[in-house]
Amino acid sequence: MRSTQGWTERDEDGVKWDIEAHKERNVWKLKRRSHRREPWEQIENPSRAQREALLDLLKRKYQRRGCAWRDVELAEHFLEEAPPET
Repeated sequence: MRSTQGWTERDEDGVKWDIEAHKERNVWKLKRRSHRREPWEQIENPSRAQREALLDLLKRKYQRRGCAWRDVELAEHFLEEAPPET
């Protein structure tokens, strides 16, 4: 099963980012890049919205048998660890 998931998002300035989530030892790690020729940069503190996007993506993939339920559970735990939005 593939342990890397990806999506795109735009920030406040309108810059489009490719986001990639990689499961490493049952921990989700996120990285991003603005252009495909740019190197990936690690996201040290993912926002709550990014964590919710990962969980939503995995739930949709689980319905189509594209990922394991354990991945969804790990993403839910990852979301619970998120600091509250201010």
